Amino acid sequence: MGADFLVIDTEGSPILREVAVVDARGELLLEAFTPDQGDCYHSNDLVRPLPDLLRELRLLLRGRQLVAHNAGHDRTVLSASFEACGLTPPVLDWLCTVAMAQQLHPRLESYSLGSLCDQLGVGSEPFSPDAAHQAAYDARFTQRLFRHLQRDQLCRRLAQAANPFSSSRVDTPFQHFADERQVNSTAFARLSAVLRSVGADANHQSQGAVLIGEPGAGKTHLVMRLAEEVLSSNRLLFIRQPTQAASVLFHVYSRTLESLVERVGEGPHSQLDLLLIRSIRRIVAAGGATTERDREILSALEAEDLGRLGQEGSDARRQRWERIEACLLRWWADHHSASGFGRQILQGLLRFCRYSEPRRRESCRRWLATGEHEPVDRELEGLSPWNDEQLREEFSLQALRVIGLLCCLDQPLILVFDQLEGLWLEGNRPVLLRFGEVIKELFTHVPHALVLVTLFPDRWQQFQADFDGSITGRVAQHVIQLEQPRPDQFEAILDLRLEPLEASSLELFSIDELTSLVRQPSIRSCLNRAGALFEHRVRGIPLPPLAPASAVPTREQHGFALNQRLLGLEQQLTLILHRLDALEGQQASQDVATSDALAPQLVPQRMEPEDVMDAEVRLVPVTGSTAPSIDDTDFTYESLFLRYHQASLQTLRQRWEHPQIIDESDDAGKLRQICLGYQQMRPLRVGALRLGNKRVPDNLLIEGTGPSRCIAFLHVANGTSVNARLRNLNQLVLQHRQVQFILMRDTSAPAIRSRQASEALKAFENGSGDGKKRTFWRPLDLQRRVALELVHQLVSDILNRELDLPLQEGLDLLARHEPQNWVVKLLHPA
Repeated sequence: MGADFLVIDTEGSPILREVAVVDARGELLLEAFTPDQGDCYHSNDLVRPLPDLLRELRLLLRGRQLVAHNAGHDRTVLSASFEACGLTPPVLDWLCTVAMAQQLHPRLESYSLGSLCDQLGVGSEPFSPDAAHQAAYDARFTQRLFRHLQRDQLCRRLAQAANPFSSSRVDTPFQHFADERQVNSTAFARLSAVLRSVGADANHQSQGAVLIGEPGAGKTHLVMRLAEEVLSSNRLLFIRQPTQAASVLFHVYSRTLESLVERVGEGPHSQLDLLLIRSIRRIVAAGGATTERDREILSALEAEDLGRLGQEGSDARRQRWERIEACLLRWWADHHSASGFGRQILQGLLRFCRYSEPRRRESCRRWLATGEHEPVDRELEGLSPWNDEQLREEFSLQALRVIGLLCCLDQPLILVFDQLEGLWLEGNRPVLLRFGEVIKELFTHVPHALVLVTLFPDRWQQFQADFDGSITGRVAQHVIQLEQPRPDQFEAILDLRLEPLEASSLELFSIDELTSLVRQPSIRSCLNRAGALFEHRVRGIPLPPLAPASAVPTREQHGFALNQRLLGLEQQLTLILHRLDALEGQQASQDVATSDALAPQLVPQRMEPEDVMDAEVRLVPVTGSTAPSIDDTDFTYESLFLRYHQASLQTLRQRWEHPQIIDESDDAGKLRQICLGYQQMRPLRVGALRLGNKRVPDNLLIEGTGPSRCIAFLHVANGTSVNARLRNLNQLVLQHRQVQFILMRDTSAPAIRSRQASEALKAFENGSGDGKKRTFWRPLDLQRRVALELVHQLVSDILNRELDLPLQEGLDLLARHEPQNWVVKLLHPA
């Protein structure tokens, strides 16, 4: 029914002497009396001659659904009154709350208005018999009763429905969520105008913009809206926070490849497909297409149908693709420098799109992503390996420039830097400073681009303090501030989520609940609270209290530095308390938000390396979901974590069941970010083992109160590279006899087949020190991969204020609910 109904209560028999009408929100629209009784207790403004009152009612009620308690009585009174005055009564659609209550709640003692309200717990105050039979009073309680019964009906209908508010955030702009376009419409209009400005610049100069908003205000959601608007024409790259100072450009390039393989809309093409189709089309058309083959190629490109270039393996297809490559390389030689990697980058991008046969395509993908040169056939002909650590940053910058130059033939490139809050952790200072330099390099080398950086207000202040004008001046050419949505916009967001369920927020929530929801400090907090209310209403899960203030730096001016100092003092105090508890032989004190009943399960037992790496994370099924069971005594932190944990596990499993761009440096960087988070809970030193200038697997040396451990990652495919890195790792094992080594290799990487590399791996597994085994080889399979990604995402989301939990509380809850997670067993304090 929605909100298009009115509630009426009449007094009188058989002729109307008192009437009240309220709307769907309980607002009184009409209260009136007839002068028949001649009483003087009512204001003259409320007294109407009966014919005038009936005419007013007829206008007010026309075309509306009418709700009444014991509607037959009200219908009889109105009909008799209209007839007595010689007026035509309106045609009304009646709904009776007595009939609804009898259907939904049979066998109640009484179905009078007051009795029903008391039995069903309607409203926040009890029904007063002394005020009964006053039309305005009864109409208001009838509205509340009707809403209660309506919610009861709705919740029964939605018993098997998925929670429409379960997703309260956008992880990447390539996702799709319901979008209320009026929210942040001004910011979106400004962002769109900046993009048009970049496209109109004849010199193809890049421009910068900062998108500023509080946590949960919808920054990534706004970028999602931009992607949905322009992805059919523009290429959009989504770059999360870098983790290693030595490879920030390589990180940007790797995330670029991830973005370019994203599909555009429901069509068959990826972003990379469309970038090449449209840029090559311009190049071929500019050459005149003088031959029949050129015209065939141009026709296929104009139709954006690569299948028209020929069947896989056919001579016609091979010849057309070779012709395309020749045209592209000639354009590059005529307009750009022949030195560097530019030519090979163009060839690599083109061949990745050219081949559909899985092995060749994967070979091209690995060359683009890692520089490894392991051809299956001739697909890498003319391409050189670039997987040397010293070449990665230079190759990455040149690749980004090539992509920008291709966009000059089409529409502007959009580079979005999001989820950057962790850069301001103390241990990430080198990464932060290098990130600023990389931003400056991108403005210099990548043309025709909009560089968009999303930040919280306090982080933007800190950004300006950390970098000089050569960086901030370029980034802040345009500063766009998100605004707090109005209450009606919050309600529109809720209604949009409920639309597929054919429901509205006014039907599902009480007026008090809806008022609370539209007064939340952010869109995310509104959706989170709505999700909890949905579970409470529909599935009977106890409602957690309102979320406490998140233990993250405030947004007040100058507040960041103070919060960092307080955080440091808190960490020191926590460490002191842990040590005192250990000396006294007592269990470490629990955080105020932790349930005492569950506290003994909090700390995982310290384990040996082989036990640590055998631990796994529970993977939820891809399909189906059950609501977490939360007792009344559980705290808000617990309920927040359980919903987050279930959703994250399912998302991560779905993602990593498909091929991904994997990189040793990125995995080591993720583990490093996790360690920086755990430094708030325990004394922990984080470094890396090196062997001069020799290449060793990317690794992390973790030193604390327990044994020192080196976690190394080896994902490269090239047999020579694998052999060299393993031999160098074995030298590290011999040099560091007090360190335990754990070597991990992603199961999607090719198997090690080289005899020399196999022997080096066997030597590593046989490494020993002090008579005890201290080297362990473990595959980074789906279980362990999801375990690593889960902890990294948890730490990142808390730092980015995507999850309203203090970091220590979040890690404690993870240890309680995922005690077998290998990262938890490795790092959580015992």
